[in-house]
Amino acid sequence: MNELKVDVLRRDRRFEAEALLELAADVQTVWDTITDYDALPGFMPGIRACRVLERRALTKTTEHLLVEQQGEFRFLMFAQAMTVTLSIEHQRLRMASAKALSVELGILRRRAIDVFKARYELTARGAHQGVPRTRLRYTAVIGLRLPPPPAVGTLAVRQNLSAQLEAVCSEVARRSGRTASASIAR
Repeated sequence: MNELKVDVLRRDRRFEAEALLELAADVQTVWDTITDYDALPGFMPGIRACRVLERRALTKTTEHLLVEQQGEFRFLMFAQAMTVTLSIEHQRLRMASAKALSVELGILRRRAIDVFKARYELTARGAHQGVPRTRLRYTAVIGLRLPPPPAVGTLAVRQNLSAQLEAVCSEVARRSGRTASASIAR
């Protein structure tokens, strides 16, 4: 079983999220899943299109990417169209760190989100009963220009993050030839 724990802390208009996901897969499979930008629309909720605009090697194990994602941010019955341009740094098989260069969210366009930074960190955890394990740690900082109603923002961030990480869990399991399941601690 894969285990998922998601925490979201709100400080005024800023949200700090952290999620830990223990996956029954090797680091290479997890890495290939989270960095397969062309495939994201096929398994990641909220992403309708994703394309790499630029990719350049910095060292043998580090590269920089410019990625555009189109989709929506959902909460309960509501959805807002969203287009994000991300500057992403990969440290192969270890870390993928993203910073939003521009975010267009619904009718607010570029006035909705002040900052978005996120990071995936991978750690090999050995094997359990012959199955390799990988810990995936996700952290994010999301700063809004306008304050959302109390509690709504935290729930929306947790709901979207949980759905996305459950999708990663399912896709990693599919690529590993295993059945996916995740338990979420809130």
